[in-house]
Amino acid sequence: MLNLYLYENQFDELLASNENIKNWQIICPSPQRADLYRDILIRRGLASTCETITIAKFLSDHLELSESQTKLSKSELMVDLWTFWKSAVNDDYEKFHFSFELFTEVRSYDLSQNLIEELSQLETLEKECIAGLMRFHTYVENFNIVDEQKSYQLVSEQFRAEENIGYIFIGFDHLNANQIDMLKGMGNKAEVYVPISKEVFNQCDGKVFWPNWIETQQLKEEIDFENIDCEYISIPSGRSAEYFSELIRQDKQLISFSNSLDLSQVNSLLIPEKRFKTDFALFFSSVDQITSKIQEQLNLNGGVLSCDDIQKFLTKLSLLNFNEDNFIKLKTILSFKNEIKAYSEKATINEELRSSDLKLIKEVLGLNLPRTSVVNLTKDDTGTIGIRDNLLSLEDCENKYLYISKDDLGALTTAQRFSNDVLVIFSAFGPLQSKALDIASLRSLIRQFIQSGGKLILEEGLLHGNSIAESLFDGVNLNDYNLEVSKRLSFEKRAQQKASVGEKLSPSFIQTYIDCPKKWHLKYAQGVDLDVSSSAFIDRRYIGTINHSVIEAYVEKHESFSESILRELIKNTLNRFIVENSLLPERIDIESLRLAIESYCSSIIIKLLEIKKDKDVELIFERDISKVNEEYKGFIDLLIKKGNDFYVYDFKTSGGSIPNKTDIVDYRKIQLIAYYRAWSREHSLKGGGYLCLENLKDSFFIGDEVFFGEFHSKSKQIEEVDLDEFQDHMKEIIKEMGSVETWPARPMSNQTCTFCVANPVCAKGEIQ
Repeated sequence: MLNLYLYENQFDELLASNENIKNWQIICPSPQRADLYRDILIRRGLASTCETITIAKFLSDHLELSESQTKLSKSELMVDLWTFWKSAVNDDYEKFHFSFELFTEVRSYDLSQNLIEELSQLETLEKECIAGLMRFHTYVENFNIVDEQKSYQLVSEQFRAEENIGYIFIGFDHLNANQIDMLKGMGNKAEVYVPISKEVFNQCDGKVFWPNWIETQQLKEEIDFENIDCEYISIPSGRSAEYFSELIRQDKQLISFSNSLDLSQVNSLLIPEKRFKTDFALFFSSVDQITSKIQEQLNLNGGVLSCDDIQKFLTKLSLLNFNEDNFIKLKTILSFKNEIKAYSEKATINEELRSSDLKLIKEVLGLNLPRTSVVNLTKDDTGTIGIRDNLLSLEDCENKYLYISKDDLGALTTAQRFSNDVLVIFSAFGPLQSKALDIASLRSLIRQFIQSGGKLILEEGLLHGNSIAESLFDGVNLNDYNLEVSKRLSFEKRAQQKASVGEKLSPSFIQTYIDCPKKWHLKYAQGVDLDVSSSAFIDRRYIGTINHSVIEAYVEKHESFSESILRELIKNTLNRFIVENSLLPERIDIESLRLAIESYCSSIIIKLLEIKKDKDVELIFERDISKVNEEYKGFIDLLIKKGNDFYVYDFKTSGGSIPNKTDIVDYRKIQLIAYYRAWSREHSLKGGGYLCLENLKDSFFIGDEVFFGEFHSKSKQIEEVDLDEFQDHMKEIIKEMGSVETWPARPMSNQTCTFCVANPVCAKGEIQ
């Protein structure tokens, strides 16, 4: 019989209330949770009568295939269906990917064609998508393919219970329709239990929740949370490591509310002498690199190459990496070769490779390459850094601290993959995955943690206007404990590497030091690329470069404005830029970016063409300043020459990147004044400014302004700058840069850290 067991405190109450069952098999959704529940049973002396396994092992033990059936993994099914889609529909990988994800979701509700037929009535789904779903279903049925969802149905039919064994399915955040049908089928042959906290079950007040698809008779009790008091410690964003080194000492233990730790998270939580285990995507960066190199070859050959030619290219690449002892990249290349070989042998249409095929193979590799973990070694072991799952097994929580960050709560926000009308149809076939149920479960665990003596550490600002936080702490009276950290760490670190401070410096080199000495040292001494970037998208640095290129090309070659000419120029510039930088952005991202660039460039191009009509005016783009001064190097975006007078301008994409008047006057933002100083050495310089491409009204001007008068504002103008005083200040900064031996993480403002890759792992000093 299938039973939904409601426990008060812990699931093992189920074992005590069923003494007639001598042995148990505990089935969990993942190895991580299987280890956790196995540990609980060992601590309570119940391990001898309980075997704890994963759902994958359970299916493997009970699934029997006929000769006509073929079991496929998700990646294998994806390759088959892409080949089918490409030959029958089109080669649009993005549309295929959406249809494939929808298909796998559909199969978690219904293995027949009924649900697909219901979806076909929706106007919100494209005809190509519906046609794809129909073809996918036909393919799976005709070739007798057994995927994960089909496995549940077969096990339900084939399951043979062992005598005196009870089955417990526990730790599942969600059970889909096929899994529940399997449990019901098993329940006709054995005692099957699904434990759930009584408190959580009482909050399942709708059909969308999976417990209500198992238990329909049990009446829910009205929930009246007993208010509990809890003091919490609030710590500033980005400074967790500094505080934890003070708070979590000796036998005190830290638990992160994140349910899996990556290396960047661990670094921000790192505490001496505490053990941790974290997931590590060992092959992630090498897959990206090899994908980019293959894309380069495709770009050089008109976007298509035979799989044989790519195999030859990868063979040469593998020899190079073998000679360099780069075995991670070598393993990645060999995996690429194997996947491409298997792919090309699927069908004749796969013998040539295009960008869309490359996207598929990259995703397949992400599924198939081994996952790894990292553990640290400690001299004196004083405990571990835990994760959210550890809350399931905690009893005595004295000296334990639960740290919750704003990012942790962000993962709990509802992110629907499909539209509401699709979900309405799904809900008629089975339970929906629900963040509300996740939050109810976590709320129960947090209350137990507090009542067992646990303490909370919350990131500053977590409780301000956050509906998820309000739900999690419903019934908890939170009181901020005013923490005085006794010792502030300066985070100054001596290092052998020093940045070379030459005779001529670029303003950006100096500006990085002013913004944050640590960031400057990492970038220029240690050679760390601190800007967020990926081959999958065109980041903010590239956008500025593309804007400048489009503006210069249009204004230099044309006398009047034409939208069609501008759009063609943007399209060609964008395509060339993507090829030259071996980028792989999605089609929708390219279109979105094209529209954004048109918006940024139109107004300034129209204005510059108007200025250009004055025969006494010359527009000069990208002028090298290193040739006209002894102090600075770099390129001025735009010089306007009128007679013998010059005006210096720098393009900024948005108003947010333009410094305010105080930062310019106090020399905290130096770029424009440095250009001003450099050009004024040998030229009559009258004015200039920052030109805001997003909205010229947000531009900022220095000195006389004769070209952009309609955008002029007194609040965004400096009439003159003391260039001698500025240069004296720069000499002091440059002298300091060359002599210091410590580089504290001291950002001038929070904005300095926004696009810095080191931000998540940087324990900042005081912001000044």
